[in-house]
Amino acid sequence: MLTIASVSAFGQAANIGQFAVWKPKDGQLQNFENGYRQHLDWHRANGDKWSWYGWFIASGARYGQFVDATFDHSWADFDKAVKPAEDLADNRLHVFPFGDVQTVFKVAFLPEYSTADAYANKLRLVRNITIRTDDLGNGLKVVEKLRDFYVSKRIKSFRAYRIVDGGPTDRIMLMLGFAGWEEFGMTESWQEKAAEFERSLKVKTLRSVDSETLVYRADMSLFPDDGK
Repeated sequence: MLTIASVSAFGQAANIGQFAVWKPKDGQLQNFENGYRQHLDWHRANGDKWSWYGWFIASGARYGQFVDATFDHSWADFDKAVKPAEDLADNRLHVFPFGDVQTVFKVAFLPEYSTADAYANKLRLVRNITIRTDDLGNGLKVVEKLRDFYVSKRIKSFRAYRIVDGGPTDRIMLMLGFAGWEEFGMTESWQEKAAEFERSLKVKTLRSVDSETLVYRADMSLFPDDGK
């Protein structure tokens, strides 16, 4: 993972997440995985209390890239990351030779538009949906209806975020978690449902949508509270 300190702390709610996207160098995938696991060992050995989730992207334009993320932080937490200089040095030793960072961005979790599950991101598959909207308020009204619909279909996990740094801030990001492909298939027509809800709300706010599949990698994740 790549730890980058925030320069300000406007709020103390533990609702901020950070994502980093890595592209393994050609022919270096196994070395990248090995090096990243070594870097996780550095975090473990240095008493990092943050949880880190890891996925490979299995569809779309970013196929084959690796995503790591950490959640449930206040802005102030990023001023207190574990040994940032040593973290960077270990990244340079074990990860940078085999993979290139594509982007780092932060999100704010939106609990009022999400399910309350505590372990959403440990599910096997995540449908990662990025929505570009003309109006955040109207876009979230559509998201709320999508959540209620999929909860009624017994979808296990529906997490909503807005991008707050490191990318266009007119974006809403949804992470829908599934135990397997059969459950995943229940969201096959999610875009048609979103258009239906726009019509029912009498708004036209979703400018573009993108969906990709993330496959969870427990061996490239770290949860200190679990002893893993």
